[in-house]
Amino acid sequence: MKNKILILILVVLFCTGIGYWFIKKFQIPASKIVSEHTAIEIVKNQFPEFKEYPSNQLPPKSIKTEKTDNGWHIAFIQEGSGRPIISATCFFVDNQKNIMSQRIYNPTVEEDSTVELSPTTCTPGACSLENCHGLDIKCGSNPPDVCTEIYMTGDKCLQYAKCGVKNNKCQRIENSQFTECKSCVQKCIDASKNDSIQLFYCESQCK
Repeated sequence: MKNKILILILVVLFCTGIGYWFIKKFQIPASKIVSEHTAIEIVKNQFPEFKEYPSNQLPPKSIKTEKTDNGWHIAFIQEGSGRPIISATCFFVDNQKNIMSQRIYNPTVEEDSTVELSPTTCTPGACSLENCHGLDIKCGSNPPDVCTEIYMTGDKCLQYAKCGVKNNKCQRIENSQFTECKSCVQKCIDASKNDSIQLFYCESQCK
């Protein structure tokens, strides 16, 4: 009985030691975590048009950030009178100092641009496009930091898709460009079900 208890204790200690080793091995050292200032400067160096942000001169320009375990979400916001936000460009800079994504927000008349903009979603509140592929738009609070490079039919239309806060609800904002592009791609799919080459050619003509 004593031998079984001793073996059990040794197994627990061994598992604890292994777990601690894994945590230490894969934990990002503090020195490796990119700072907010460095992340902002990385974007400014690659995109000189944001060198003057922030600025109190009219029209005012501001910078807003959100930190994650993997890096920084940074929003360069162009403010205005009458409409709190004219436009915003958002980036994600990872701890390896790479710019991994870029999003642009241009509010429509229907959107409630008085809601505070989130650097993570690059929209007012926690509302953004959640899917990287497909024509069925999903709006929510968990947009991907980076999309895979795998291309699916209709992905070209997603550049026109918009999500926003309307009537206090995160939802798709109707957009004629996306609607027209989706309709064109769907016609190509229906007409080229058994011919992938023809489908690819047909889709390339959609705008």
